Amino acid sequence: MKKVINFTKLRYLMLAVSLLLIAGGITGTISQGGFNLGIDFRAGLSQRVQIAPEALEITSEGSALVHVIGKELTLEIPGEEGPVNYAFPFDEYLTLKDLATAISAVEGVAIELNAPGYTKTSSLIGLNFETDLAEGPVTVNMIVSAQEPSVKIEDIRGSLAELGAPQIQVVGNPVNQEFLIRVEDADELKDFSHVMAVRVEDLLEEAFGIKRVIIKQTDYVGARFAGELGTQSVTLGAIALALILVYIWFRFKLAYAVSSIVALLHDVLIMLGFIGTLQLEVSTATIAAVLTIIGYSLNDTIVIFDRVRENVSLMSDSEFKTVVNTSISQSLGRTIITSLTTLLAVGAIYVFGTGTIKIFALNLIVGILIGTYSSIFVASPILLGWTRISRKHRAKKDAEKFGKRSEVVQEAATSEKLAEEKKTMIIPQAERKLKGKRKKRK
Repeated sequence: MKKVINFTKLRYLMLAVSLLLIAGGITGTISQGGFNLGIDFRAGLSQRVQIAPEALEITSEGSALVHVIGKELTLEIPGEEGPVNYAFPFDEYLTLKDLATAISAVEGVAIELNAPGYTKTSSLIGLNFETDLAEGPVTVNMIVSAQEPSVKIEDIRGSLAELGAPQIQVVGNPVNQEFLIRVEDADELKDFSHVMAVRVEDLLEEAFGIKRVIIKQTDYVGARFAGELGTQSVTLGAIALALILVYIWFRFKLAYAVSSIVALLHDVLIMLGFIGTLQLEVSTATIAAVLTIIGYSLNDTIVIFDRVRENVSLMSDSEFKTVVNTSISQSLGRTIITSLTTLLAVGAIYVFGTGTIKIFALNLIVGILIGTYSSIFVASPILLGWTRISRKHRAKKDAEKFGKRSEVVQEAATSEKLAEEKKTMIIPQAERKLKGKRKKRK
């Protein structure tokens, strides 16, 4: 028999801790001016750019398609009998000098090196799409391998200072010098998406060089879409909680369902308070993290509640408080092992990840800790309190409903007892009279 830990003994202390955390999160979020909404929830421009030195420039006398994808550079030259394709794998042409020599052998195509010839071709950065040389020269950039990037996030922020306070994040390994730039649409510019995209590119080229700026992706989120996305996120979250309530009510009882929902709301409020206080960016990834934690915490709570339901029958002679503590103690090993293994995986993502994925992992770490805590110290104590109040209320209703009837039953029992006593007195008297009459006859 496992040792039973009296977890419910700490329920009032843990309730105070939870209320303190929730209040602190609300206060911290308000003091910071609200949530740090990302571009997903407010109108604006999002650009993914990379600052990298120029490696080579390819030109052609006529039309020719050039593409750099994976570890290969390809050329497609139109001909009378159809296009002619050339492939230059980097594992065959190890240096830029080797690559330039091979490409120069193609008729009508010229190449100019802007980096040392001994530079490895594996450092070349791929192009976003196939480009026609008829539209002009194609520049291929490269990544400079180093311990510290030559362009840092502070440099990008300084070059874009005149735009106000754009959000800037490092994407991937900082050595790659790839950044995500987000500029809010204040509804002051006409054709904001085009004008601001050109302006961001011009400022970066002015600061770092014309051929060093690579625009890898440009997205624009309108005000209407951002508002709808925020509303839909809240609505879908509420629907999810309602469906969870119905499911647990169907599988267990209403007390179990309400306890689970309160624990989930507790987890969400603390997570949102943490995000708002630290001003972590709220994006679709944040919503995904919150929904993930809801599922994780719910699963942990259901495991404990399932054990409680079993023990209610097995420990029918014990108090419900003992049943709850026993169930938590029996599930404790599973809860700890599951939480630790999940934290190891998420912790690795947090340590080695960058940008949005790092924030996502941090939200999950906080959520896992809070979800494990709430299953033991929030959901179970609420179930205990609900059950106690429910039983007291039922006992009171029974007393009111059956109180008069029990008096009648008691009176009937008393009358029956008196009748029995009277009967015992009458029968002997009748027998004595009968015996007396028999004696007189004789």
